[in-house]
Amino acid sequence: MSYISAEKILPKELVEMIRQYVSGKSIYIPSKEKKIWGSQTNTKQYYKMRNYEICEKHKKGISVKILAKEYSLSEKSIQRIVREAEDVMKEYRYITLRQEPESKELAASWFHSKWGVPKEAYLECMDSYLNGETELGWYLCMDGEKIIAGMGVIENDFHDRKDLTPNVCAVYTEEEYRCRGIAGELLNMVVEDMRNKGISPVYLVTDHTGFYERYGWEFLCMVQGDGEPEMTRMYIHR
Repeated sequence: MSYISAEKILPKELVEMIRQYVSGKSIYIPSKEKKIWGSQTNTKQYYKMRNYEICEKHKKGISVKILAKEYSLSEKSIQRIVREAEDVMKEYRYITLRQEPESKELAASWFHSKWGVPKEAYLECMDSYLNGETELGWYLCMDGEKIIAGMGVIENDFHDRKDLTPNVCAVYTEEEYRCRGIAGELLNMVVEDMRNKGISPVYLVTDHTGFYERYGWEFLCMVQGDGEPEMTRMYIHR
């Protein structure tokens, strides 16, 4: 922190006024805009990702004791991180569109806003699902009445391998809700729902690496997306 003589930057009459309260002392004048902790660093994102990893490993059966050692935290800290994550997750609702068909218009508009695919295309797929013409469904995570994440299942997600079907599509989580395991919960929900209907395996195309593997997906092959200059990765959940 640097110091500047008041006489160099303040009017003479203001300096005289300040001297009535303090003289020959250093004064700290705080910034007008208070910065939020971590707003200009990667600190908040680091801890968010760390806590997410801890919770995911704990779900897979890794003990609190081992996690505490791995992350150089106390066992109580690990327990607190897991407990807080579980409390937050309890506030969300995971639904299929058939459970709340009144959300159809909202869902179609939400998916359109994320992917740019015409709303009418989503409505057509959703209507087929709601009318029982297909068992390939749509899945949402709700925070109150707000959609915070979602995905669907369609025959083909615009690629050349028409034999690899059905495909999970339109996977999206609102940015402020990421690193909380929401997408993983939805993926598991989709796989279980499809399996209960006798539909297995399921596939998806993505450019991500290292994410879907956490939830039992395996890289299968490269496929050519419609109108895409480069090939993309195809995953399978058996």
